[in-house]
Amino acid sequence: MLQINDVMAVVYKGIAAKIGEYGFAPVFPEGVKVNEVPLKERDGGACFIDYAGSKGKLRLLYSEGKIFLLLGDENASEDDDKAFSKLSTSLMLLDEYDDRDVKSVTNEIIDTLDDNFGVKELALKNNKLPATVSKAAVKGGVMSYDPATLAARIVMIYPELKADLKENYAAYGEFLPEDFFVNHANAYIMETIRQNEPKAMRRLFNQFTDIFENGTNEVQNLIAVTILGSIRNDPAIMKEIIPYLSDSMVEPVIEVNKLLEKSKSARDRLENPPKYKPKKKKNFAAKALGQ
Repeated sequence: MLQINDVMAVVYKGIAAKIGEYGFAPVFPEGVKVNEVPLKERDGGACFIDYAGSKGKLRLLYSEGKIFLLLGDENASEDDDKAFSKLSTSLMLLDEYDDRDVKSVTNEIIDTLDDNFGVKELALKNNKLPATVSKAAVKGGVMSYDPATLAARIVMIYPELKADLKENYAAYGEFLPEDFFVNHANAYIMETIRQNEPKAMRRLFNQFTDIFENGTNEVQNLIAVTILGSIRNDPAIMKEIIPYLSDSMVEPVIEVNKLLEKSKSARDRLENPPKYKPKKKKNFAAKALGQ
């Protein structure tokens, strides 16, 4: 069984060079020497490491079987994680995982740092991205891929979409997948499909397959309806994509395209998703009553 202090020490050392590259430095609690891991413990087995820099404050947090990378401004409270936004979430099951999983999580955090700070310097607000589900989390069988993870994978293929993803998240305070795909990403995806270059098609549909096979119902609908439904049952394009679809994707993609070809109202709803409505905050009485 892994010990969380050892795990955090490995991650701390593994990301040290990248943390320094992007202008952050560890914050050492009183009494902790510079050659030691600056780990602060909390009740309930949680612990964290803080980093400070000109771009704000980073927090590497372990809590309830997960490791989070958080970003806040320079004045973010040490005692309040809600003052931070989540950059990444990775499952860390101490009684099931081994050293290879710790290395995998370390690499995912490095990728997250590159994604948020490596392309270009942006204002703190624009550095926010929706939290994604890691491969390690899916491997553990506890979490499934979600729409935000699909969007992040698509941005890896089409880096030009990164600004659109950040703007989507910044504008609404949460990720709206229909807005991102219908108004931005689908155009890039359809261009790849029309060109039908085998290497590019495999790269794109390998991502679709992985997310679809290991994703939530919501993300499966996003792939089959919102994205591939935009083919509108064009026979030439359908013929091109069929060889790249996994067995479980073939039937829903074909049926969705048939429906959208026949139903103008369904096409209109897909092309014009409902306007965003902020979620209503429940008062204490409503929460208590489960309403």
